[in-house]
Order: sequence, then structure tokens, then C-alpha cells
Amino acid sequence: MLPQFLTTAYPMERHYFLLPKFALSLIGFYPEQERTFLIRLWSFFNFFILSYGCFAEAYYGIYYIRINIVTALDALCPVASSILSLLKMCCIWWYREELKFLIQRVRFLTEEQRSERKLSYKKKSYTLVTRLTTLLLFCGFCTSTSYSVRHLLDNMLRKAHGKEWIYETPFKMMFPDPLLRLPLYPFIYMLVHWHGYITVVCFVGADGFFLGFCLYLTVLLQSLRDDVTDLLDIKNIFNIPTKKEEERIVKQMERLVDRHNEIAELTERLSGVMVEITLGHFVTSSLIIGTSVIDMLLFSGVGIIVYLVYTCAVGTEIYLYCLGGTYIMEACSDLAHSTFSSHWYGHNVRIQKMTLLMIARAQRVLTIKIPFFSPSLETLTSILRFTGSLIALAKSVL
Repeated sequence: MLPQFLTTAYPMERHYFLLPKFALSLIGFYPEQERTFLIRLWSFFNFFILSYGCFAEAYYGIYYIRINIVTALDALCPVASSILSLLKMCCIWWYREELKFLIQRVRFLTEEQRSERKLSYKKKSYTLVTRLTTLLLFCGFCTSTSYSVRHLLDNMLRKAHGKEWIYETPFKMMFPDPLLRLPLYPFIYMLVHWHGYITVVCFVGADGFFLGFCLYLTVLLQSLRDDVTDLLDIKNIFNIPTKKEEERIVKQMERLVDRHNEIAELTERLSGVMVEITLGHFVTSSLIIGTSVIDMLLFSGVGIIVYLVYTCAVGTEIYLYCLGGTYIMEACSDLAHSTFSSHWYGHNVRIQKMTLLMIARAQRVLTIKIPFFSPSLETLTSILRFTGSLIALAKSVL
């Protein structure tokens, strides 16, 4: 049985950025969160833990490249996600005011859509965002936890065979020797374990923002499409609209054009906020998946399960980005098609011109503009092909 917040019976307003708010509030980085002294101190502590973890993992991996390539890859694979998570944390902090504005403005615009059809759009999109973000949180949590479980199982097997416990951290990191000895070792172990969870919540927060904004803007475009078609609808084609009715339609059409322009502006502002996060994510995703598959070929036992879960988590992240971008593009195309299929030709010339301008604007599909590409399911196909090439190359070398 699903938890209540994953069902359609859950209050719709509480679905709004439910998981990003939960995740980022844990580390003190949610844009609408009150910035008290304790929250600032807690957020700086988490930033320091994540930053030092990135350094320690990278140092460990680079150091062991010439000694043991398998051990080096075991450190370098998760460090790519850690560095990307640090980038997401910094971007969320840097753009916190812009994100706060977008959250509040999109919330206000979606709350205005109250008809039965529009509420059905909202319920479907809101629930989908919550479920997919929960899936990402689950995959990330399992990935981070599996590293600690793997380390504990390996050491338990060593103890069962009469060998000594290896004082290492769940994620391969370079620490001064005194920190990896009793009595400090359990404390360092917990900090490294928390480092893994910080990485997860940063991904859930940033990726949840992207998917959420894309689907919430899709709801606004769907609502705009209904309003335009309803406004231009002529129930009886033999009854020509009066001059007074045409004036009313012109005024409402002007408001709808303004709404369309605002949605386009919000999409553009979202692109400016998410450009570094999305570009960094897509640049590293193929490398992370390819390295994970290589690690699966090199490891055995629990190590295979760890990197299988890791690959599923990264693949889920990429899918969410591409799905969100596709939803917006399809909503724009649907707006243009539905508007053209309406009874716009039965009105006066001014309304016809306004309608044609809206159609032309809608045909310029709104996208989250990222240098070199836009997130979509077609982009996902290209990434998977590139990843397949990396895996084939690795097999030939190995």
C-alpha cells in the first residue's frame, strides 16, 4: 500500500515541491526556509562536509591510479556525483532569491486555475512529480546506504575468517591516519555516511525543482490552451458575434496573451537558474554510468549490486530531466495545434491577428535552454548511445 503522500487523495496544495522542500530543508538550503543563525550554521556545516568529501575522494582516487586502478575507480566513480552535488548546492544557494520568486509566482498562477478540468491537470501533474521525485530519493538513499552496507559486510567476512578489521570509510576517502583509528573512527565513519546522504538530498532538491517547474508550467500551458479554445468557441456558426461580444473577447484575449508571455518569461528565468546544474548533470551522466558499468565488470558479489543500484539512480535522474523538458515542448505544440483548430476564423480581423500571433508564439516551443542541447527524451537516447560506446570501449580494453 502506497504512503498517503503518493496517492491522489493527498491534498493537492501540499504536493507542491513536497520532496525538494523536505530534502533541502534537511540541510538548510530550501529557498523559502527562514535563514536563522542556527540554520546558517547547519547549512555551512553540510557545505563543509560535502566539500571536504569531494576533495578526499578525488585525492584518494588520483593517488591510487598508479597503484591499483580498481580501487581508484571505486573512489572516482562516486566523486563525480559528489562534485556535481556540490555544484547543485552552490547553485541553489546562489540563485536562492530567484528560486524563491519562481516558487511563489508559479504557485500563485497555478492556484488561479480552479475549473474542474484544470484541477484534474493539476492533480495528475502534482502527483506525478511527487512520485517520480520519491523514486529518485529512494534510489539515491539505497545507493548511499549500499556503500556502507558493503563496507560492513566485507569487514564482517574478514572477522569471520580471523582477519583484522580494515579502518576505512564507506566511500573511499583520504584522511590523516589518527582520524581512522579508535576512538575517532566511528565519528569519522558517521560523517562520511552523512556526506553520502547530503549528496542524495542535493540531487533530490535540484532535480525535483527542475521536474516540478517543468510540469507546473505544463499545467499553466494546458490551462491556457483550454481558456483560448473556450473563448474562441462559437457554438452556433450561423450566429455572428456582436460588436460588444467581440470587444469582450479582445479584452480577454489580451489577458491570455499576457499570460502566455509570462509563462515564456518564467521558462526563460528557469533556464537561467538551472543552466549550470543541467549542463553539469548531462556532461557527467554518461561518464558516471559508463564508469559504474566498468566497476560492475571489475567487482564481484556485493560490489556488483552497489554499482547496479548506482546506475539505476543516475539513470533515473537523467530520465527526470528529459521527461520534464519533453512535457513543456509537447504542451507548447498542443497549445498551437488546439488554438489553430479553434473557431478563430469566425471572429473579426483583430481577434484573428491576435490568435495567429499566439499560434506563432506557441510554435516557438518553450525549452529549458542549455548550451549545445535541450533536455528531452531524444537527448536521453543520445546519452544512452554514448554510454553504450563507452561500455563497448571498456570491454575491448578489459
